[in-house]
Amino acid sequence: MAFSALIGEEPHPSTNQQADSHSLSGCRLRAALKNHKQSLLRQNMKIQGKLNTSHCCSEMFEIRYTELFITNEDPVGFPGQHEYFVLANRRARIYEHNKHRKISLTGILSPLEPGSKGPQKVLVTGIAGIGKTSAMQRIMHEWAIGKAFINVICAVNFAFRELSLLEKPVSLVELLKINHAHLQNVAVDLCNDPQSLLVVLDGLDEFKHSLSDGTIVNSVMKPAPVKDLVFSLLNGSLLPGASIVVTSRPLPSLALDSFDRKVVILGFEERQVKDFCFRFFREERTSEEVFQYVMKNDTLSGLSFIPLYCFIICTALSPYFQGKSGESCFEKPPETMTEVYRCYLCTTMHLRECSAKENNAEKSIGLCSPPVMSAMKSTLHQLGKLAYNYLLVNKILFTSADLKRFGFDPAQLPDSFMHRIFVPVNGQSSTEMFSFFHMTVQEFFAALYCVMSMSSDASELQQCLNLWCFGIHPEEPVQSQLLSTTMQFMAANSWESLQMFSQFFMGLLCHRIERKLTGLVDPFSCDILAPLTSWFKGKMTYEVNQRLLNLLHCLRELRQPDVMEAVAPVIDEVDLFKVILNPADCATLSYILQQSSCKLKTLNLGYTNIGIQGMRRLQPLLHRCQTLYLRYNSLDKEAADMEADVLKSPYCQVKSLLMCGNSIGSDGVRRLFEALRYNRTLEELYVDINGITDSGLDNLLSCLENNKTLRLLTIAGNKLSERGKDVLLELQRRLPHLKILSSFMGDMGLLQAYLDWVQELKENPQQMESVNNVDALHNVLSELGKEDPKEKPNDIRKRAAELEREVRQLLQTLSEAG
Repeated sequence: MAFSALIGEEPHPSTNQQADSHSLSGCRLRAALKNHKQSLLRQNMKIQGKLNTSHCCSEMFEIRYTELFITNEDPVGFPGQHEYFVLANRRARIYEHNKHRKISLTGILSPLEPGSKGPQKVLVTGIAGIGKTSAMQRIMHEWAIGKAFINVICAVNFAFRELSLLEKPVSLVELLKINHAHLQNVAVDLCNDPQSLLVVLDGLDEFKHSLSDGTIVNSVMKPAPVKDLVFSLLNGSLLPGASIVVTSRPLPSLALDSFDRKVVILGFEERQVKDFCFRFFREERTSEEVFQYVMKNDTLSGLSFIPLYCFIICTALSPYFQGKSGESCFEKPPETMTEVYRCYLCTTMHLRECSAKENNAEKSIGLCSPPVMSAMKSTLHQLGKLAYNYLLVNKILFTSADLKRFGFDPAQLPDSFMHRIFVPVNGQSSTEMFSFFHMTVQEFFAALYCVMSMSSDASELQQCLNLWCFGIHPEEPVQSQLLSTTMQFMAANSWESLQMFSQFFMGLLCHRIERKLTGLVDPFSCDILAPLTSWFKGKMTYEVNQRLLNLLHCLRELRQPDVMEAVAPVIDEVDLFKVILNPADCATLSYILQQSSCKLKTLNLGYTNIGIQGMRRLQPLLHRCQTLYLRYNSLDKEAADMEADVLKSPYCQVKSLLMCGNSIGSDGVRRLFEALRYNRTLEELYVDINGITDSGLDNLLSCLENNKTLRLLTIAGNKLSERGKDVLLELQRRLPHLKILSSFMGDMGLLQAYLDWVQELKENPQQMESVNNVDALHNVLSELGKEDPKEKPNDIRKRAAELEREVRQLLQTLSEAG
């Protein structure tokens, strides 16, 4: 009999034995589900993040459950790159191009279109701290109070970190009993009617087993390795018809086609950050001041979209906006990422210290005063050592033995910064596990340990930086315990994911230099800035892409004027091609480059997704670039207006401007032509594939008739009729020195460039999300279709045919994938 019948109205008294049996089953099931729901509600009310702040449990529960939105996008990650930067860049790309469809959390199992079928298996991805576990707890909470998922008779949840600890074979029914004690007597009944079940599996990235294959298990009563149980749940062999929701950090280790829907949690939007601030401070004036401060700071606003970062930021800022002015050890609120985390550390230590004292006079002690630092020195050093050693081997979950190895008594663990996780094992006992409450907190403590352990030996500093930032092992390492530990435990290629750690290290190095870590470590006994300057100058001259961006962020976190003044002038080429930039990245680039007035030979921002916000931040320095790549950034007329102002500047040094593959249109290109009335530096202008029509050439002849510097104008792939082509022919007649490329078949080099571009799109589908490349591809086909190949040389005809064939093939592939 189905659950809906069993838990319906009580049957009338009957002498029928079968009816009595069903009645008893229904009563037992109703009672079990009632207790199960009450248990879930009690668990949720305890959610407070293990943070020793002045906020009570109920307030923390409310903050953690601030509404999250999910977008229907495939999970994306880049092996070796820190997941925060991956998501920050992905958010910028998605929001810039509106490539997302929002659904509410409670609609995660609902059909997208009326009359269609909802998904049965859903994958939810998101980085650490974005709210995956909280979202799953909310799903359980909403079901338990009857607010959502009303078609689900019973919802159960499992954590992969707990499932990983199961060594012996176990049946699915036993597993259900182990994790949900109130369902002991009805577990078999539930498993026998799976269509009414919702199973939540949280934290796939923490599962120690690979799910790329497994042994099929069909019986819910048959004991099997936990890997095979999960494998069979996901392929439908176990509990066929049940709704299953799986969470994971990006790049889950299983086939994505196992899921009917794939969604990614993108975190807070601006309005939700504002709401978070109000819920945190509970006072309108204070919360508004904090919110405005965060939004005006690119680094803080770039962090605040992650709920847990938002909590850290609010905790760090609270003494500056809530407390007395004399309480803070800083002259002004934190501005950099490292300052935020240091203030968070100091605030948490201060509250911990105050809670242990009853004397009000002692409570006024400064947040980071030497006495507080000294009292915590040993604990922070050991905590940092643990964090660093396990960061090097990518370990985020620790046992009691792990803690004891680093001098901690698990019974007296400083739970201000760490979780205790009690994991049931085979229903007999609980295993206690530990983790830092967020990955970045582990990275911060690891960096603090390294700064505390670093000697004044310049060679040690440079060799460690080479290891952390580039994975370069020293040929003759200096005698250093820190360096020895790093070389011994650092996993292969783990340096690629240490961007956040290296930025924390630079920020804390600055604090040690400026004597802000007094009580923890003495200042350096000699000048450390000179070798640091030498290291930065050597790296900045040849690094590109993601490595270069990380160096720029490190330089900004260091915040040493002498180093900045010496390093900035050597940065004469910046190549960030295909590095998706978020607003904080653009702000850092602008901050560094404005420290020097020297010209830039090249600034390559092609495929960086800078958008109009990035253009605004970078505009003050664009006039110093000799070659400026702004290709394929979906820039519109407003960006063209900005670039026109750059070209009209009397200080403009731009010789080549590449704006192809954008959306500046006719209005935008007319603004650029107008700027060429006054500009005397530009030699090459690329505006192909920009949606330009004949009206975009209305001012072309008058604006360029006296221009003596422009040597090349590439304007192919636009929407020009014969009238527009006639205008270009007239311009060519008036300016014989100007080469005009208005069609792809007009130049072998242009054809090859677009063949290379199509090949890049085929090899890296990520680029298809950066701009509207589908329209661009159609424009190429349209332009090729207008040409008469009979009038062209044979080699041109062959190359054009190849380009057309490759474009059609790519469009077909995209159509089939869509």
